[in-house]
Amino acid sequence: MERTYFKVLCLLLCPFLSAFSQTSKNEMYADLDKTGSNYYSYSTKLKTQTPTPKGYEPFYISHYGRHGSRYYINDLAFKKMYDILDSADKSKALTTLGKDVKNRFFVLWEDGENRAGDLTPLGVRQQVGIAERMYKNFPTVLAKGSEIDAKSTPKARCVLSMSSFCMKLKELNPNMNITMDASKHDLYYMCYENKEARDRRMSDTAWTNPFGKFHYKYIQPDRLVASIFSNAEYVQKHIDKTAFMRKLYDISCSMQSADHINISFYDLFTKEELFDNWQVQNAWWYAYAGPCPLNGSDAPYEAADLLAKIIEEADHAVKFGAPNVSLRFGHDVALMSLFALMHIDNCYVEERNLENLYTEWCDFKIIPMSANLQIVFYKKKKGNDEDVLVKFLQNENEVGIPVKSDIYPYYKWSEARDYFKSQLRRK
Repeated sequence: MERTYFKVLCLLLCPFLSAFSQTSKNEMYADLDKTGSNYYSYSTKLKTQTPTPKGYEPFYISHYGRHGSRYYINDLAFKKMYDILDSADKSKALTTLGKDVKNRFFVLWEDGENRAGDLTPLGVRQQVGIAERMYKNFPTVLAKGSEIDAKSTPKARCVLSMSSFCMKLKELNPNMNITMDASKHDLYYMCYENKEARDRRMSDTAWTNPFGKFHYKYIQPDRLVASIFSNAEYVQKHIDKTAFMRKLYDISCSMQSADHINISFYDLFTKEELFDNWQVQNAWWYAYAGPCPLNGSDAPYEAADLLAKIIEEADHAVKFGAPNVSLRFGHDVALMSLFALMHIDNCYVEERNLENLYTEWCDFKIIPMSANLQIVFYKKKKGNDEDVLVKFLQNENEVGIPVKSDIYPYYKWSEARDYFKSQLRRK
């Protein structure tokens, strides 16, 4: 009841926030990249930030960022799709469009071979841009002599994201002191995954039964498959139509990450098909790393150690004034769970009807490539150093938490911290 009261109160104080969650077919149709789920490229269409409260200045930033845009996670998928289409071509079972699709996959195979999951040039540009805007928005935090503590998971795309970000900061201010580290040592909080618990959640029939019905309602592959393959008998013998469509959709999502090769598959789908495939993908993410009540709403608690570390390091910075910035570079699963655990606006939604989910909870708004959380800390220029305010930036836009505030988007750190600790106690 108390949590519901706070959510209602926050919405009354800042009614414009609900627009973040609302999604329509028209929005998706106007920008098909949004159907790309977690492959959606980071948006730089940012809202103007609220002025700092009088008498305060920022002194510390706590950050967790997903790596930048990457190559498709499985480079062998390009070769497998090419082989499927090539075999059909040799059997004279491809349409003219199908032959063209085969040629596209050959280009992808050549470009992406042995690059599975690697950071793309776009991913580098995204991280550089975020670093540049952080420097511009918070110059007193990133001033001469600032201490920057940067950590990354050991994945190459995360390490390169960290280095791209930090190199840009160093370029903007050579007098910063930056330390970087990437180690399995920190995985327990940087990207904790309980595989057994997750497997149990994803196999829970309370989830799989409604999801299965939802999946087969919205995944209708016949039209697409018929546009690529010319021989229905061949398709019946050799092609799993549903699996083919889903893999083609998944690869299609990833193409916006590799803008250097300028290949798209959007022309193969109708807008409705892209939207429907995204609905299914969005629902999957909701159960996998989101607060889905159908399989227990437990996934957010996998970010408990990460949130505890953020609190611990923030308290240290508040007390000792260093470091000035804590940078952390990791992955979508950890960040999605963290946003939900913190109850960041529209990231913790309990919806049992999958038909309604997309209107309330949207994966591409939560974990696009280079998604990030920035918690900015403020103190008075003169006076009590314990009077600390914070604001929360999700993908560089101000967001709220279910804690009462008369100066939204700013909150008292003591009250925000108490709320987060209450969330940890519920683990």
